[in-house]
Amino acid sequence: MGVETELIDGTDLAAWKAALKTPVKLVFLESPSNPVLELVDIAAVCDLAHDAGALVLVDNVFASPLYQRPLELGADIVIYSTTKHIDGQGRLLGGAVLGKASFVEDVFLPFYRQTGAAISAFNAWVMMKSLETLPLRVAAQTENARHVAAFLHDHPKVKSISYPGHESHPQHDLAKRQMSGFGNMLAFEINGDQAAAFRFFECACADRHLE
Repeated sequence: MGVETELIDGTDLAAWKAALKTPVKLVFLESPSNPVLELVDIAAVCDLAHDAGALVLVDNVFASPLYQRPLELGADIVIYSTTKHIDGQGRLLGGAVLGKASFVEDVFLPFYRQTGAAISAFNAWVMMKSLETLPLRVAAQTENARHVAAFLHDHPKVKSISYPGHESHPQHDLAKRQMSGFGNMLAFEINGDQAAAFRFFECACADRHLE
């Protein structure tokens, strides 16, 4: 469709500066990223992108709307998979797009109406009801993630962890600046080869202890 894209290392501001020297319409980023939970300095990238005349779209799913507010950091558009935290119980498929009224009314809604991507009334109602427990659920999950990250960090069979709330995360200071909480997602790498990784998954799926 004539759209050209350039993929860069989102953690590298020098790479952003180089990429934004050419004309750009839209910048897309995800922070924390799926699956390795790298962070992007949202405010800094927004400043660079706006100087280049680009809009900034942020996928804020892993942070959740509770712990990170990209619009307040300068983003123009924020998206969510509402299947994740907002529903939180694996029942529904859905999404949310946030932005200024002019963008939503003049750009997003005409496209949305013409393509037919409309959520059913019942699913929308379930999502709205799920919002009532969102703060309680995510807070409890985040506290669990903190304990799991600490446990895995000290485990002899774990090579490394990636959790923005743990001091070992290379962007821990950035997480503290732009997030009010560190979220309920973490990643880790086990010691061993592919066979060891598969054995771990098999034990996890079977709910067996890994010796």
